[in-house]
Amino acid sequence: MVRATPLPPDERRAALLAATQPLLERYGREVSTRQIAEAAGVAEGTIFRAFPTKDALIDACIEEAFDVERTCAALAAIDPALPFEPRVLAAVTVLQERLRQVIALFHTLRFTPTSPEEVSDLRARQTRDNERMTAALAEVLEPVADRLRRPPAEAAAILRTVTFSLTHPMLSDGEVSSPAQIVDLVLHGLAVPAAEERPC
Repeated sequence: MVRATPLPPDERRAALLAATQPLLERYGREVSTRQIAEAAGVAEGTIFRAFPTKDALIDACIEEAFDVERTCAALAAIDPALPFEPRVLAAVTVLQERLRQVIALFHTLRFTPTSPEEVSDLRARQTRDNERMTAALAEVLEPVADRLRRPPAEAAAILRTVTFSLTHPMLSDGEVSSPAQIVDLVLHGLAVPAAEERPC
């Protein structure tokens, strides 16, 4: 029988959420407590000491994935000493991971608002979350504002929009760009530098 390493309740919950997240992206709500227990390296009973039901665990997992606070904290934790391009790369990497998780959950859970109120609530939350992420990205860009052609807040909004477009599989024709590819496009564009142009 699997025996869980003793952990404080908050750490146990966090460990179960981390183990459940990739399973939820793959199986949706059909994921079993046995699969979760195996992924977390615990007995199934351990799950129910941390969460009253499987649905409660899944709901907590979804709430954490959609919580923009975690993304904003990760952006704030980017090393302030990083130079310009590595700084932007770190920001895009954080943002893309959030987008990947959210997109995967929407797909596997087939989340569709069922009423005008739910649609309105979802749009309001998306607007608030986008504003918070844009502000957090702008904070990352502020120290290198002298390298930007647009104000940090405007550059952050562009960076967020481009990252979303090149991360969503339906918008990117199934070819999801890497953070490095996104940064290269945003910072250097599509044109070959004049010095590298080839004669016709």
